[in-house]
Amino acid sequence: MQINSQKGQTEEAYQRASRSGWSRQYIFRTMMDGALLLLPLAIILFALYLIFRFVFNLLVPISVLLSTGSEDPHWTVNILSLVVLLIFLFLIGLLVRNRSGKFYFHYLERNYLSQIPLYSTVRDTVQQFSGLKKMPFSQVVLIDPFKTGVLMTGFVTEEISKDMYTVFVPTAPNPTNGNIYHVPRQCIQFLDVGSDQAMRTVVSMGTGSSCLFNDDALLQLSDKASAEN
Repeated sequence: MQINSQKGQTEEAYQRASRSGWSRQYIFRTMMDGALLLLPLAIILFALYLIFRFVFNLLVPISVLLSTGSEDPHWTVNILSLVVLLIFLFLIGLLVRNRSGKFYFHYLERNYLSQIPLYSTVRDTVQQFSGLKKMPFSQVVLIDPFKTGVLMTGFVTEEISKDMYTVFVPTAPNPTNGNIYHVPRQCIQFLDVGSDQAMRTVVSMGTGSSCLFNDDALLQLSDKASAEN
């Protein structure tokens, strides 16, 4: 009886831990989420460290000339290594700014770099944190996908090309449901409104939608209507 009682207490304690969300599986998954979040940053820092050490080793002979008789590298070598690293990063950035550089880089990325594990994760993380790539739902738009004059509140989830966007249009009052449209650029009106503010208009069944239509938005809509007529 005592053994069964202890077993029942153990199972009850485990169930309580599971219900409270502090089970072993929950703790493990939470730790993995934290590790996956920090992993791209750690990979980037490690790659920069390797490049810095490579440049540093190339400049070690200069240290020998500057500090004869000393085993420690001269402090100027560290500064020179950092300067060379920054110049190298600048030249790479300058290279991919022109059309031919972008073409060759995208070719290299598509055929080789994308095959490297975690490369896409690191790239997307860096682009999102640096602002080079917009986070999903960060850009609020009005779309007229059927060209009927009826506008829908949507959120850009991906820029397919310069002339084509993927837009999520949530349903009210539950914004977790909705429709996905692949919309050409001419059917989209970009708004200078925060995504949280626009989402509140969806949850509130359209109440407060006037925040979406400032003077600039109304002027652009008027110009589009005039051009179509």
